[in-house]
Amino acid sequence: MRPEFVAEHVGLTLRGLLDPLAQRVAALEARAPMPGPPGPAGRDGLDGKDGAPGLRYLGVHVDGKTYDVGDLVTAGGSAWYCGRTTTGAPGKSADWQLMVKRGRDR
Repeated sequence: MRPEFVAEHVGLTLRGLLDPLAQRVAALEARAPMPGPPGPAGRDGLDGKDGAPGLRYLGVHVDGKTYDVGDLVTAGGSAWYCGRTTTGAPGKSADWQLMVKRGRDR
């Protein structure tokens, strides 16, 4: 077989394999618009002071201790999130939100 026929055969085979893929890519690109240019930069933050507080796990709840926003504790087998500074107890004060409820004992 002459080389030009081999090259033509290989080219036709590859085109047969790649054309459906190219058509699929074109269809997907037509459905989803390409992103535009980036917008202007946002303002700088204040070293995290203007962001949300981080979460801190403090272990088992201690009665009378002051907890701050973002503190996480366990009490009665459940995990609780502190929504505002409080000395109240999880489950008894609206300052706490239940995150993970205690499971059943077997």
